Formats: sequence, structure tokens, C-alpha cells
Amino acid sequence: MNNATHPVDQVLPARQMVMLGLQHMLVAYIGAIAVPLIVASALKMSQADTIVLISTALFCSGIATLMQTVGFWKFGVRLPILQGVAFSSVGPVIAIGTNPHVGFAGVCGAVIGAGIFTLLAAPFVGRLRRLFPPVVTGCIVTVIGLQLFPVAYEWVGGGRGAPHFGAPLFLFVSLVVLITILCINRYGNPLLRNLAVLIGLIVGALLACGLGMGDYSGVSRAPWVTVPVPFHFGAPVFSLVPIATMIVVMIVQMVESMGLFLAIGDITGKHISEADVVNGLRANGLASAIAGMFAAFPFIAFMENVGLVILTGVRSRWVVAVSGVLMCVIALIPKAGAVFASTPAAALGGAGLAMFGVVVAAGIQTLAKVDYENNRYNVLIVGFTLATALIPVMAPTVFKQLPDWTQPFLNSSVVIACIVSVVLNGLLNGLRDAAAGGVPPLEKSSQHTAIGGV
Repeated sequence: MNNATHPVDQVLPARQMVMLGLQHMLVAYIGAIAVPLIVASALKMSQADTIVLISTALFCSGIATLMQTVGFWKFGVRLPILQGVAFSSVGPVIAIGTNPHVGFAGVCGAVIGAGIFTLLAAPFVGRLRRLFPPVVTGCIVTVIGLQLFPVAYEWVGGGRGAPHFGAPLFLFVSLVVLITILCINRYGNPLLRNLAVLIGLIVGALLACGLGMGDYSGVSRAPWVTVPVPFHFGAPVFSLVPIATMIVVMIVQMVESMGLFLAIGDITGKHISEADVVNGLRANGLASAIAGMFAAFPFIAFMENVGLVILTGVRSRWVVAVSGVLMCVIALIPKAGAVFASTPAAALGGAGLAMFGVVVAAGIQTLAKVDYENNRYNVLIVGFTLATALIPVMAPTVFKQLPDWTQPFLNSSVVIACIVSVVLNGLLNGLRDAAAGGVPPLEKSSQHTAIGGV
């Protein structure tokens, strides 16, 4: 293997890439089908249309993942990023879909229009890359992990809405998965360590099934084959208000995506330039426009998979590209996808604790490199960012009384972390020093702490 090749660009042996790609797909699968299931339920779609919605979401997620990992021309950030449907799009999609004047065809038109807007706006948003020094990216990575903890806790308890949430058997399965992952990382060879999460999930799933958990009735009802086709719900309807609504969602996602690109760049040790950010945002726009044609929704990087990159230490974008191909394949075979979807939540719990915990650890590691002794402002930036970014997680009703147009921004901890840390860094450290990650001249001789001046 060429030593000059960055780990992100390394091509691993085929069998290893397939197994690692499968691991990424399994981690992302439940999240990938959650949004289409929620939308289909809210819009009272038939079972056939629900299957179409799930299939197209998976298929387009695979295409979006390939765009970001492999890339072409000026599209794709070329990082190990697995793309999935953004939860921030759920509310607007349901609102547009229930509008009798446009219906679901209006959703498709709005997603296409917003995707084209993102494509055109990418070069302008990409110029903000210089405002993301380590103190900012460290906050973002830390918040990514912290905001995922409630998801892991729900899995540990048996899943949201489980009849016996928190039952000892659920906790036992999650604990076995966690211990399995720890033991493999401690005693396994390099290949097994890379597959620790997959092995843990398999062990947890088998144990859970042996204990009577898991509902596989949906497997028999799912069809063997389905083929996503464009414009399944008819020709898209382009209406100004739905498009404007979806553009707001895409603006939020551009801010969030930029923070994620830079954060994942830090995690993988790959420098991400302004051009890389622009290419990544362009790919988001193009993927969303394609998704609109296939009745899917806007995409964002799945943060769950960031933890997998850290935990396994495998930073190759080609591994995640393989997972993109697998998602496209599974989209064509709903019965196989139904098997993955039936994995008991408790089996995911231990894996979630491991993956999300190491994301927080990576953020702390980045923040540990920030100069606090000579620059007291950095303490304020980190403290204020973490305190405000976790509001949607700790107290999700705090912002409910604010105007509707602010909700997409305030419901995302990552977006809040991006905005607050960038603004505070610019105000306190100055734009020139913010871009360079340097220390304001006035503070270089200061030895005071941020709080109390002692």
C-alpha cells in the first residue's frame, strides 16, 4: 500500500470493504427508513406507497452517499460520509403533503426546487469555511455526540414506545453488546476490531431473538423486489410557498453540513478546504434534486456513522461508498430490508453507547488542543456553545413559543453549535484571528481565566 495515500483515500481488500460497508449500512438503516415511515403514516399512505417511499429513500441515500464519498468533477466532499434523509425535513414535508392544492407532488417539486437552490448557493456558503477554527469544530464534534445520547438511551430501554421500556432484559442485551464490542477491541485482531460493532450487533440480535424480542412479521408482508422509478406520484408541482419552505430547510442543512464536513475532516485528519466544502454542498443540492424526482427527501450526513469511523479507526471513504452501493441494492429488495429493520432496539443500544461516546471523546480531544491559558475567550466560546446547543436535547420545549420560521434552526443542536460558536469566535477572537485559529493580540499576555478573573 502506498504510504503517501491518505487513510481517507485508501482502498482496502474487497472482502474487508464489503464487511465494513455492511456494518455502516446496518448502523444507518433504522434512521434511513424512519423519515419515510413517519411521513407515510402522517399522510395516510397505502402500504404499497409506503414501500415505495422507503425504497426510494434508501435508493437515493445510496446515490447521495456515492456522490459524497466517490464524487465526480466538482461534486462531493470525498470523505467517509454516509448520507441519509434529514429529520429536519419531516415537518415541512408533512405540511406541504397535506396541502390539498399541491399534495405529495408539491413535496417533490419543493425538494427539487430547494435542491437546485442549494446547488447554486453552495459557492457563497462555502466561503464561510474560514470561520471554523479548532475551537469551533471541537464544539461541533462534541455536540454531535452529546445530542445522540438520548437516541442510544432509547435503544437501551427497548426503543421508543416499547411496552416494557427499561425492562431488565433490554438492559441486559445492550450490556452484552457493549461488553462484546469492548472485548473485541481489547483482545481481537485488527480485522475483528474493525468489525466490532457488526459482531456486537449480531450477538445482540441473536440474544434478543432467543429471549423472545423482535417482531419479524413485517418480513413476510414485504415484497421481494421493487424498482424505484421517477415521478411515481405524478409530475412534480412547483409552487412558490412550498419551495420557499423547503429552501429554509436546505439553508439549515447547509450550515449543519458545513460543520459536519469540517468536523469529520478533523476526525479523519484530512484538511477540508473551502473548495471541498463547496463541492460537498453542491453534492447535497444535486442529490436532493434527484431525490425529489424519486419522491425522496433532502439528505444530510448520518452522525451515527461518524462514531463508527472513530470506533473502528477505518477512515477510508471507499468503505462508506460500498455501504452506499449496498443501500441501493437493499432498496430493490424490501424483504431483506425488513429483516434489518426488525433488529431489536436493545441490540442497537450497546452499539449506540459505544459509537456516540467516542464521538464526544473525539470532540474533547480537539478542544484539548485549544489554547485556554493565553486566551480566556476560548473558555467562553466552548461554555456558551455547549450550554445553548444542548437546549433542544435537554429541554426541547424551550423554543416552542418562538416564530415558526425559527424552528428548523432551533431544533438542531448542531446548527445552534455552528451559529453560536462561529459568532462568538468572530466577536471575541476577531475575524482575522478566527480564520487563522490564532489568539487576539490583547489576550496573548493575559493569564486570567474566563470566569471571575481569578
